[in-house]
Amino acid sequence: MHSESQIMKTQGKQLGFIIVALGLVMFLWTYIGDPTFLFDHIWISVVYQWLLPIGLAIYAVAQGKKQLGGYISYKSALGISAIGLILGTAVVVLFNALMYNVIDPDFKALMEEKSIEFTIGFLERMNATEEQMAEAIDQLKERDQLGFRAQMMGMVFMSIYYLVVSLIVAAAMKKDNPEGQI
Repeated sequence: MHSESQIMKTQGKQLGFIIVALGLVMFLWTYIGDPTFLFDHIWISVVYQWLLPIGLAIYAVAQGKKQLGGYISYKSALGISAIGLILGTAVVVLFNALMYNVIDPDFKALMEEKSIEFTIGFLERMNATEEQMAEAIDQLKERDQLGFRAQMMGMVFMSIYYLVVSLIVAAAMKKDNPEGQI
């Protein structure tokens, strides 16, 4: 039987790999296929970035718990979830930052243009004034939303979110062994 530490690392790495694979699929879908895909189907972004990781973290912790005979410490549950979600996300963000800023800056320009078009459409539906739309567009252009700095800030924000998710998942999934050993 593997130690709790080994299982934590293995399950965390597997979760991280799944996060990386999904991130690459989403990027390639927009890169090779349809750059407007995520703008046209915003709900997919919500599911992919906010909800799916919760389900995957629960699944990974449940797998670790199963391997440990139905018991898992809070520390191991937290480790599985946090290692997988945060490190997987870091790899995806670094990949995206390199693609947008080093490998294919033309794609970055296209995505920024699509973001502006999406924002204009959204603001029009919200009956924003021309002045409000102009201000929002200026802010988008000024912010360099796909630049390295913005990507790293996004990674920090997502890491905090995923840490909170991991803390909650670990608290919900932990089950101490009544014998005191795993």
